[in-house]
Amino acid sequence: MAFEDLREQLKDRANEAMAKIQESSTFNTLRERYESQTPSVQRLIVIAGITLTILMILSIPMSYISSGSEYLSQFDENRQLIQGLLRAARSAKEPPALPPPQTPESLQGSIQRVVREAGLLPDQVGPIASMPGEVYKEFAPPGVSHTAMTVQLKKLNVDQILEIGNMLQNMAPGVKLIGIEVVQSEGQTHYYDMIAAVMSFGMATPDVGEDSDATPSGRGAGKK
Repeated sequence: MAFEDLREQLKDRANEAMAKIQESSTFNTLRERYESQTPSVQRLIVIAGITLTILMILSIPMSYISSGSEYLSQFDENRQLIQGLLRAARSAKEPPALPPPQTPESLQGSIQRVVREAGLLPDQVGPIASMPGEVYKEFAPPGVSHTAMTVQLKKLNVDQILEIGNMLQNMAPGVKLIGIEVVQSEGQTHYYDMIAAVMSFGMATPDVGEDSDATPSGRGAGKK
């Protein structure tokens, strides 16, 4: 019942709109011009009007399709951006992989290589020594293998101190500069002595020999 009432209302409004259009002078002028045309011209006018109406009707869904394509493209771009941000966030939370631990000999060789590259004279290079464990234990996380050494350098200017400190900090993966002490060289005004502490961090590898030795003994116990 409500649907029939709504249909009647729409029909009445359409009739009222059509009546107003027919009463307008513009509509009457166009109708007179149309009636004054030949049948072939009238047919062309009707075809052109139908074609224009169809194009207007089709333009509505086409505009929605075009907008939908743009929205899909923006959605794909935003999705890829979000996925990249999520991957970056997961990578930031994961701890960096540590290299195998360096032996004291290899760490000493790396320090000597830095000293050579810095172009220091033999009398500017002091001893390179291992650090006691109780001195640097606060820098060593539990479960991480580490080796620490100190190097003494003499009569350096400020530029050399900065350059060598940066070289020691970045000389190898897992090796960091954990301390530095600078004092004025004896009898000098623009030169300084430096003691740098370097630590190598690494993940200890399991002892395969111990595992292989334990396995036969376990099997032998089982046979008994």
